[in-house]
Amino acid sequence: MPRFNNFILDQFVAPALVWFFFIGGIVAVAIGIGLILRSPRVFRLFDLLNHSVSMRQATRPLAVPRDSSNFVWKYRRLIGSVFVVGAVYSIWGLVTGAGNSAIVTMLNLELPSGYVFWIVESLRYFLVVGCTAAIIVGILMVVSPDTLKAIEDVGSRWYSTRQIAPEAERMNLGLDQWVVAFPRTAGLIIVLPALGMVMYFGELLLKRG
Repeated sequence: MPRFNNFILDQFVAPALVWFFFIGGIVAVAIGIGLILRSPRVFRLFDLLNHSVSMRQATRPLAVPRDSSNFVWKYRRLIGSVFVVGAVYSIWGLVTGAGNSAIVTMLNLELPSGYVFWIVESLRYFLVVGCTAAIIVGILMVVSPDTLKAIEDVGSRWYSTRQIAPEAERMNLGLDQWVVAFPRTAGLIIVLPALGMVMYFGELLLKRG
């Protein structure tokens, strides 16, 4: 892994994660103790915080289909020509550009070189195939738009996630009901691993300090 990435991980990512789990452990310990000693008050706090947030309204603009075909077909010759020229240039660069060995050396990943070489080679072939498909689409846009429209009619389908996953909008309160029925048991289950988390990450913070 490049030294710059190691610096980012050591100086920013790792300390942030340690603090996140340390503070999260403290909060979990407090909740567990609250369930054991003062469960009614904790339940009232949960009632204030436990609300269903529906994503249907927030994601509604994403679920509305938007058709750009009128614009595309109006300028089909220009767009098709751009597709062909850009794809041909990209294929030329992929074929005549830097070899896989040079790319593997440049990436400098902490992985077996053979594995990285295989990834780079596969990605190169994938891009070449994609560019070839773009050339075909561009040519069809210019010389045979009816053929491209027929292909588009077969493969173009709109799927709404709002219709596919309606159950995701429903609150599942099975765990909440179990905690209400057995608050002390739930508190012990939360406190014990949370204490271990606080001790472990607290020790890491002391060492880094």
